[in-house]
Amino acid sequence: MWQQVLEATKTIRDALCSRIEPVYGLTTMHSSLRSFLAEPTLDVGVKAGSHAFGLIALGKFILRLPTEVLEEELPRLKQTLIAVSLIVPHKCSVDHHHCCLGTQ
Repeated sequence: MWQQVLEATKTIRDALCSRIEPVYGLTTMHSSLRSFLAEPTLDVGVKAGSHAFGLIALGKFILRLPTEVLEEELPRLKQTLIAVSLIVPHKCSVDHHHCCLGTQ
C-alpha cells in the first residue's frame, strides 16, 4: 500500500512539473519547500525524504528553464539545495540515507 501511495504521489508531482510554467513552478515549489523546512519535526527521516521529494521537483523545473533565467535563480536556490546536509545527521549510514530519501 505504501509503495502505491508513493508512486501515485510521484506521478502527480511529475505531471505538475511538466505542465506548470517553469519559472512559476520553481518559485512556488521553492517557497513551499523553504516553509516546510522551517517547520519543526520529530522524524528526521520523514523530513529528509520530503526534502528530497521537493528537490526532485525543483530539479524538474530547473531543467526546463532557459539558461539566462537559471543563472538568476541558482543563487536564490543555494541554501535550499544544500539544506539536506543540515537535516540528515552526518552519523547516518549510507543505507539510512537511501531509506530516508526513498531511493531504495
